[in-house]
Amino acid sequence: MNLQMQSGRIKAAPFIILGAVFLVYFTSDVILRQFVLYRAAGQSINPNTILDKLPAGIRDEVRQRILIGELKDKLLAATTDGEKISASIALAGATSDKDLQEKYAEIIDKYPSAPESAPAFINYLMAPDTALKSISIPRYHEYMKQLHDPELFYTFDGGLGALKSRKVSSRELLAFLLPLLELKAGYREYQRLYVELSELAFQEGNQDVELKARKLEEACGKLSFYDKVLAAQQAAKKTKK
Repeated sequence: MNLQMQSGRIKAAPFIILGAVFLVYFTSDVILRQFVLYRAAGQSINPNTILDKLPAGIRDEVRQRILIGELKDKLLAATTDGEKISASIALAGATSDKDLQEKYAEIIDKYPSAPESAPAFINYLMAPDTALKSISIPRYHEYMKQLHDPELFYTFDGGLGALKSRKVSSRELLAFLLPLLELKAGYREYQRLYVELSELAFQEGNQDVELKARKLEEACGKLSFYDKVLAAQQAAKKTKK
C-alpha cells in the first residue's frame, strides 16, 4: 500500500466512523464500540472527536451505550470478588435505578462480608417496607465487625447519612454510633463522628456516653487526617525496600 492510499484511509476514517455511529445507534452497542474504537492505518481514533459531531440527544445516548459496554467488559475481566462487586455496581448504576437496587440486594445475599459490599448495606440500612431489603442496625453492626479502615469509617459515615435521610429518631442514631466507644480511631476524620455521638447522648440524657465520646473526640483532634496517615505508610514501605 503506497503512502497516498494510506493517507487517504486516515483522513476518511472519521467520516466512516461518524456514518457508522448513526447507523449502529439503532443496532448493537457492541458494534457501536467496535466502530468508535476503530483503528485506521495504525492510528487510534479519539471517540470524543467523533461523538462531538453528533446532535446532543444522540451524542448523550451513544456515550451512555459506550459506557455500559465498557463496564460490561470490566465485569467480564474481573477476577476477585471485590472487582466483581465494584464492576457490577457500576454497571447497574449506569443502567437504571431499578437495576441498581436489585444489584444491591443481590450483593448483600451473595457477598455478605465483603468490604466492597458497603454501598449495598448503606443503601438498605433501615430501608422502608417498600424496599427490596431492609438491614437493621444490629445486622449492620455485624457486617461492620469484619471491616477495617478506611472501609470501616466509610461505612460508619455513610450509614449515619442514610439514617439521617430516613429521619430516624435520635435514639436510633445514638444506637447506631455506640460502637465508636469501643473503637480505636486511627485518624482525625473520626472526630466528627464522636461529635455527633456526644451531641446525641446529650439529647438523650446519657451523660456517661456523652463524657466518653467527648474524650475520644479530643483524642481524635490530635491525630492526622487519613491522607497523611496513608502517605506516611507508603513512605515507610518505600524506605523498607
